[in-house]
Amino acid sequence: MDAVMQTLNFVLFGIYLLLTVALGLWVARRKTANARDYFLAGEGLPWYAIGGSIIAANISTEHFIGMVGVAYGVGFVVAQWEWGNVITFSALIWIFLPFYIRGGLYTMPEFLERRYNAHCRRLFAVCCLGLWIVAQMAVVMLAGAKAMRGMFDVNETVTILALAALAGSYTIYGGLKSVAWTDFLQFVVMMIGGLVVTVVGLDKVGGLSALMHDAPEKFKITFPANDPNYPWFGVWTLFLSIGIWYNCTNQFIVQRCLGARSEWDARMGVVFAGYMKIVLPLLVVIPGIVAFRLYPGLVDKDLAFPKLVRELLPVGLSGIVMAGLASGLLSHISSVLNSCSTVFTMDLYQPFLGKGRDEGHLVHVGRVSGFVILLIATLLAIWFTKKQLGVFLLIQNIGAWVAAPIAAVFLVGVLWGRATAAAATFVLWFGFPFTWFVEAVMFKRLAWLIPYDNWLNRTFAVWITCMALMVVISLVTRAPAASQIAGIIWSPKMAALPEAERRIYGGVRSLFFWWALFVGLMAALYAYMFWFQFYGPAKGL
Repeated sequence: MDAVMQTLNFVLFGIYLLLTVALGLWVARRKTANARDYFLAGEGLPWYAIGGSIIAANISTEHFIGMVGVAYGVGFVVAQWEWGNVITFSALIWIFLPFYIRGGLYTMPEFLERRYNAHCRRLFAVCCLGLWIVAQMAVVMLAGAKAMRGMFDVNETVTILALAALAGSYTIYGGLKSVAWTDFLQFVVMMIGGLVVTVVGLDKVGGLSALMHDAPEKFKITFPANDPNYPWFGVWTLFLSIGIWYNCTNQFIVQRCLGARSEWDARMGVVFAGYMKIVLPLLVVIPGIVAFRLYPGLVDKDLAFPKLVRELLPVGLSGIVMAGLASGLLSHISSVLNSCSTVFTMDLYQPFLGKGRDEGHLVHVGRVSGFVILLIATLLAIWFTKKQLGVFLLIQNIGAWVAAPIAAVFLVGVLWGRATAAAATFVLWFGFPFTWFVEAVMFKRLAWLIPYDNWLNRTFAVWITCMALMVVISLVTRAPAASQIAGIIWSPKMAALPEAERRIYGGVRSLFFWWALFVGLMAALYAYMFWFQFYGPAKGL
C-alpha cells in the first residue's frame, strides 16, 4: 500500500509540475514583438499577482531548509528576516517605487545611469549577472537538489536538470508575464505545503502556546550585542544595508512592480507581500522550533525540515510538501532567470550592439540570453554537486558582500540631490574590496572590535563607511546639473499617488490605510515578542 501511495504521490506531483508549465505557456500564448510585453508583462499585472510573485520569488530552499535549520539552533530571532521587511517594504512603497514607475524603467541599473552615469549602470549590471547566476541560480538549484535527495531520495543531477527544463520552458518563452502568473500559482501551493508541516508539527507538541511555554528560550527576539551569530545591533540595522539592497534595488523583486497595470497596483502589491511576510515565520521558523522540541540533538540542523516531513507526514501529505518545495524552487529560479535576461538585454546588449534595432530583436536576444544563462547555471550546479559545498552558508552570506555599497549608492542618490557620479562610481568599486578588509583585518585585529566580529556588524560597518564616502566625495566633486536630477530626488509630495489614481483608490482601497494596518500589526507582534522575552515566560533566560 505504501508503494502504491508513493507512486500516487509522484503522479500528483508530476501533474502539478505540468500544470505549472501549461499555465506559463498559456498566459504567453499571444506572441508579441513588444519589449515591454516580454520584459514587463505588458504593464498589466494586478496587485495580488505582484504580491504573490514577490513572495514566491523570495522563497527558496534557503528558507525551507536553511532558515528552518537556523530556527532549530537559535530560535525565533531569525523571524526578523521576514518581519523586518516592514521597514524596507515601506521604503519601497513610499520612496523608491514612485521614481521607478514614473520613470518608465526596465531595470535597476538603468536607474543608476539616469541618476549618475553609464559606468555605474554597466558595473552594477555585470555584478548582478555574476552574483545571480552563481548564488541565486546555480547554488539554489544545488540546494534544492540536496533537499529533494534528503526528503524524497531523488537523484541530485536529475533534480537540477528537471528544474532547469521546467523553469526555462515557460520563462524563456513567455517572459515576465509567464513568470508572474506561475509565481502566483506557486505562491499558493508553497503556502499550503509549508503550512501542512506547521499544522501537523504544532499538533504533535500541543499547539503554539504550549510550544512557547515549553521552549521559551527559543522565542527570544533580541540577543546581546556581542552574540556571535545574531547581535541585536546587527539584526536591527540589517534593513539599512541588506534590506534596502534586496527589496528596493533588486531586479528580481522590483521587476514585477515595474510590470504593474497602475502605480496603485504596484505599491499595493508590496503591501500584500508585507502581510504575507507576517505569516511566513509560521512556514520557516516555527517548524524549526517544533523540530527542536521533537528531535533535540540533530547534528546537522539543516535536516530539521526533512526530518519533520519524513517522520510526521503520511505519504499523501508529503506530496503536497514536495509540491510546495518545488514551487519555491521554480518560482525563484524563473524570477532570477527572467531578471538576468532583462538586465543583459537592456543594460549590456542594447546600449552597445542593439542601438537602432527593433523591439522584436530585443525580445529575441532576451530569449537567447535566457537560454545561455540557464545553461551556464545548470552546468555550474551539476559541477557543484561534486564539490560538497556548504550551499546554505554561501547563500546567506552573499548579501553581506554586495549589499552595503549598492544600498548606499541608491539611498543617497534618491534622498540627496548633491550626490555625484564620481562618488557613486568610487563607492561601487571601493565597497567590495573594503568588505574583504573589514572581514579579514578590521574585526580580526582591532581589539575593541573583536568581540563584535559578526557578519551583521561587519555589514553595517561597510554600509556606514560607504554612506560617509558618498557624502564626502560628493561635497568635493562637481554637483550634478539640475536637469539631470529633476524628478529623481525624493520629497514628501513624491510619495503620493498620481491625482487620477487618488480619486479612484480611496476608502477601503486606500493604499495608506492598508499600509498603516500592516505596520500596526507588525508593531503589535514585535511588542508581544518583546513582552514575552523581557516580562513573560522567557524573562531571565
